[in-house]
Amino acid sequence: MVRPDNNRRPSTLDIFSNYLKLDIRAHQRTYEGAYTRTSIGCLSFSILIIKLFSKEFLPIGLIYTLYGFLVFLIGVYQTNRVEKFYNGHLEMFKTAGDTVLLLSVISLCSYIGVLALILRM
Repeated sequence: MVRPDNNRRPSTLDIFSNYLKLDIRAHQRTYEGAYTRTSIGCLSFSILIIKLFSKEFLPIGLIYTLYGFLVFLIGVYQTNRVEKFYNGHLEMFKTAGDTVLLLSVISLCSYIGVLALILRM
């Protein structure tokens, strides 16, 4: 068993209960993990489309690039909001419903744009 080092600098997470630390880790897994993996996947797919296919597919690659970039920005924004969720001075807890709705609208617009570009070819 590893003993904690008494000479280390105190962490801001030390003041939280174990349940709150579990919530913070879940928050990090979602926004730093899942959103980042999704954006990396979309950006990789856009590079594949841009490099592998002809110039006619360039707008589709551009749409995937923008989609991946926006998903990454949403993940970074939500990651930076983690401290606001656990601030004792704030009375209201706000869920991520607005972010989910924004991501749904962005996804729907992106896929409609890709479908329109494919049907136009």
